[in-house]
Amino acid sequence: MSLSAIVLAASCVFVSILTLFLMVRYVPQRWREGSGLQDGIEHFSALNRTLFSFILALSIVSAGASLSKAADEVSSEGSSLVNLYWATRPLSEKPRAEVRDLARRYTATVIDEEWPAMAEGRSSPGAQALYDELRRVLQDTEGGSKQEQTFARDSLVALREVGDARRARMLAVSQEVPNYLWIGLILSAVLLVATSALQIQTLTWPGVLGIGGLALLLSSVLTLLSAMNHPFGGGIHVEPDSLEFALNRFSVI
Repeated sequence: MSLSAIVLAASCVFVSILTLFLMVRYVPQRWREGSGLQDGIEHFSALNRTLFSFILALSIVSAGASLSKAADEVSSEGSSLVNLYWATRPLSEKPRAEVRDLARRYTATVIDEEWPAMAEGRSSPGAQALYDELRRVLQDTEGGSKQEQTFARDSLVALREVGDARRARMLAVSQEVPNYLWIGLILSAVLLVATSALQIQTLTWPGVLGIGGLALLLSSVLTLLSAMNHPFGGGIHVEPDSLEFALNRFSVI
């Protein structure tokens, strides 16, 4: 867990305990002890817990699906790069060497430059330029026979698969939990702490620990969700393992 997450959790616990202290001290006792008000608070608290659970489940499913989809696209891109490398074997020596060199450089650039850029929501112009150069070289390749022309077309098909996976990966960079779900989660969490504090009559250690523990639990859950929020930049993110595997495979093909 990062230092910022620890500071955030500690701040939430402190604010919740302070809220409990202020409510016990300044909210009139007759208001908190009234049966009608207590029943209303309990019903509202139950509804709010259900709402929080629903929004949290929806948010986790959304973040998990984005992570899974991004991982699948990276795996597809790595497999397509290996297929492209294999597809160049029948080409004549000059275009084969040029395409393979560009494929190695493209893969290395994605790993070394584009991955840190995606964590910031950007792409790498260098990686895009290398991909465009790959396409140009293959389109300009003129086979001396129909068989070589067929091999060049096969290589273009493999490159098109790389491009499709690349576009899908770049689209996944911007996928995150919608803002309206975050607003609902935070408001619901605040209300959970507030309604729980209203039900405590006197300031005792069990009450303080209960409110502090509730705030710690809620802040930890939200921190975990935040770590899953960005497929390539959060605490839980997709690694370029498939591309690194492809780069290693190039040396033995």
